Amino acid sequence: MTKILFFSRDPGGTNQLVALRSILSEQGEGAKNHFLFDRLNISGKPNIIVVAKDYAHVIWRQNGLEALDWPDILSEEEVAGYLAGFSPDQIITSTCHVDDRTEQMVWRVAQRLAIKVTAFLDSHHNIAVRFKDDQGEVILPDQVSVIDEAAIPALLSLGFAKRNIFISGDLYQNYFISRQRDKSLAAREWGGEEGESLILFASDYIHEMQAMGLTFEVTEFECLDYLIDLLKAGEGREYLKGLCGPYRLIIRPHPKDTPGKYEGYPQKSTRELTILISSIGASLEAVTSADLVTGLGSSLLNEAKALGVGILALGPLVKNRKDYQKTVA
Repeated sequence: MTKILFFSRDPGGTNQLVALRSILSEQGEGAKNHFLFDRLNISGKPNIIVVAKDYAHVIWRQNGLEALDWPDILSEEEVAGYLAGFSPDQIITSTCHVDDRTEQMVWRVAQRLAIKVTAFLDSHHNIAVRFKDDQGEVILPDQVSVIDEAAIPALLSLGFAKRNIFISGDLYQNYFISRQRDKSLAAREWGGEEGESLILFASDYIHEMQAMGLTFEVTEFECLDYLIDLLKAGEGREYLKGLCGPYRLIIRPHPKDTPGKYEGYPQKSTRELTILISSIGASLEAVTSADLVTGLGSSLLNEAKALGVGILALGPLVKNRKDYQKTVA
């Protein structure tokens, strides 16, 4: 039996691995006909060991599995000993953003140990930094899965051979739909009342990345403030997909957000606008429970669009307003 070690850290990448584990663990010949068995060179149901770091634990628990905890390891020698202890035939990982480099270390050590590694991309954003270490050196796994063709040019520019890139689609979205989860869960927890329009604001951790020295044209706070102004003014119906008040605005924190980041916002509620903070349910449960999904650039907007839920990308609107204010100042 093939032994595979799964490792993930970020929520989006973990979602992909959750769905992949389900595909590879399904009983019956039908599952074995899935193209990923051939792509990963697996002939039957594998033995999958799941290791999680930080935010990934919550995602695995939401999907009914307790993962092993990634130990507090600093050196590559320690990582080599840790990975070798599982004796995996191959390793499958997510990819992380700018605030962690564990996956890159795993890829580099796996190359030394001659263990094949496949990484699953869950996003089109900041692809280059996901394959570089802290010194800016490019580190590539043996192969990489992408959701669609949009990410391929950036991967080719990093040095990936086209034969080592394959399209798997959004595995988690298909996984979610196939299980027909209770789409009213989030709405019930939000306390929505009859006649209210439920608007989900998906946070981004721009503020946290700014603290790391990175710069951005638009922040999540600017987007949220713009949205609240829009809702309170009762204008911008073309942006709100025809929705009308009263509104219930649900701020969904990003797992990387600083605790208490939005704690002052419920105080801005009015008779026609109720503001609350909630991270209840899996991301797709929240998306499918909303009438409109808004945000700066969260992957939840892509999920909503694919599921036919209305979206409002606030970044361009805020940037246009800021540019206008500069011209009239």
